[in-house]
Amino acid sequence: MKSGWYQIFLKNWWVIAFVLMACGFYLQAIHKKNRLVKTLQERIDLLSQTKREAEEKKEELLLRFQSQEDPEWLELVLKENLGVTAEGELKVVFE
Repeated sequence: MKSGWYQIFLKNWWVIAFVLMACGFYLQAIHKKNRLVKTLQERIDLLSQTKREAEEKKEELLLRFQSQEDPEWLELVLKENLGVTAEGELKVVFE
């Protein structure tokens, strides 16, 4: 004598198999989506960092452009880039 649950299982085994396969496909899709979200978030972070760096560079270049006529700015640029010293200043080089 077989129980009622056993008879139901024998008649509907394909339903259980189908539900298990559907759950497997669902879990695989969720995993794939999470990997895609992580990849896109990393890309967003990289692009945000690049944007910040570009904005900082833009501000620096804008300040340089606006300061081109300022004699103090020109003196500072000459000192930094070319190592020029003003009259009466002593240049010290460390090796």
